[in-house]
Amino acid sequence: MYKYITMFFLATLLNATDSRDLIIEKLLKEVELLKTSVSELKENQIIVQSKQKEDEQYVDELYDFAENTETRTLEDKLKFGVTFKTSIDNFSKEYTDGHKVTNSNMWSNKLMLNMNADVTSDMKIYTRLSMFKYWGSGTKHLYSNYDNMQGRVPSDSSLYVERAYLDWFFNKNSYIPMAITVGRQPSSDGPSHQFKDNTSRKATYSALLYDGAADGIVFTLDASKLISNKSSFFRFGYAKGFGYTENSTTVGNAYIGASDNDIKDTNVYGLFFDTTIPNIKNSLIQLSYSKIDNIIANQLDIEENVNIGDVDMYGAMVEVRNLKNSNIDLFLHYGHVETNPNTQTYKNYGGLLNAVGDNSSKSGDAIWLGTRYGFGDKQRYKFGFEYNHGSKNWVSLTQGSYDLYNKLSTRGNAYETYMMYVINRYANLRLGYIQIDYDYSNSGWFIGESKSINNMTEIDELKKLKSIYFKLNVNY
Repeated sequence: MYKYITMFFLATLLNATDSRDLIIEKLLKEVELLKTSVSELKENQIIVQSKQKEDEQYVDELYDFAENTETRTLEDKLKFGVTFKTSIDNFSKEYTDGHKVTNSNMWSNKLMLNMNADVTSDMKIYTRLSMFKYWGSGTKHLYSNYDNMQGRVPSDSSLYVERAYLDWFFNKNSYIPMAITVGRQPSSDGPSHQFKDNTSRKATYSALLYDGAADGIVFTLDASKLISNKSSFFRFGYAKGFGYTENSTTVGNAYIGASDNDIKDTNVYGLFFDTTIPNIKNSLIQLSYSKIDNIIANQLDIEENVNIGDVDMYGAMVEVRNLKNSNIDLFLHYGHVETNPNTQTYKNYGGLLNAVGDNSSKSGDAIWLGTRYGFGDKQRYKFGFEYNHGSKNWVSLTQGSYDLYNKLSTRGNAYETYMMYVINRYANLRLGYIQIDYDYSNSGWFIGESKSINNMTEIDELKKLKSIYFKLNVNY
């Protein structure tokens, strides 16, 4: 009996042991399965994190691509440029009454922001904002509010719209292609100023006749096929030289025109012909005629202002770049004016190039010529010389001139020589000297009689001007 009980107990114990082992074995298998699951979860987490990083990188790339595409699209539509000039001028002035004035160490900055838009293949918009000021000065030039001088003469740090015009091309595939240019015209910094700045041609009209901002419309005919000469154009232009308002700074009502004292607007009409010299590369010839009617004596004087008459202006110019691959540039300009004064005079100053009581017509002439020679490695050095002469009654539309002293309006002789160092394709340094010997008074003015400087001893009239300057020019 005891034997059977012992055997039963042992069997039960063995069965229990077997069950325990099975349970342990099962638990071990489940642990292994859990380890495998955890490992797989970790691997999946790594994959997910990697995928997440890839997705984030892809999204960033998409943003970059979209931004670059948007930027490229904007750049395709708009093109930006900037011109920066820093000048140091040292003036010496001698007056008819004998006294002398020296203005040395005069620093100035000029900034021009350009933005061009290709609206379509047939329409393009060009704009230029300009700032011109002396260092440490916010004082405005007396005539900085004149429309043609805005952004052209030293003022405060304000930006002025110097150019804003639309070019619309049509009949492009016809025998005579045409174009209309409307808005604030490319009439400043014209030929042949580009030689001193080491740039391409920057405006349409001879700088001896026109220099400054101007609002108008120009109709252009491409006559290259008509006269069998490349780059030949006829241009017909109209500009508003000055629109008179009742108030010098604000428009009293919604209309610009004659006020109570019947001041008429100054209108400018022009006919121009551009062509090239046959068989001479990089050449330009321009012939022009312009009529300026109802010239206003003094735009700043609202109370006693008057129209003083009309002026006919004729011009011819020729310029050649790199003549026969000699590294020599040449230019020559000629201008002629004839006046048609009325009986009006401005206070006691006189009328159109006339003294009070004189209503006779006057005529004047001017020439401007120059040369530039490039030498050295890649023509990094350029030497230039310019000369201009104006007769007793020479007058032009250069009040918004390229320089501070409007040398091309001189009634007398002006000389300029300079040496340029080309830093790179965008920047250059220029050291120059200018001397102006005035023969007659009132250079650049339409009002009053022009008198011989030699006969003026009591009047404070400028007789001689000398200037040494240094300029940094950047055009990008």
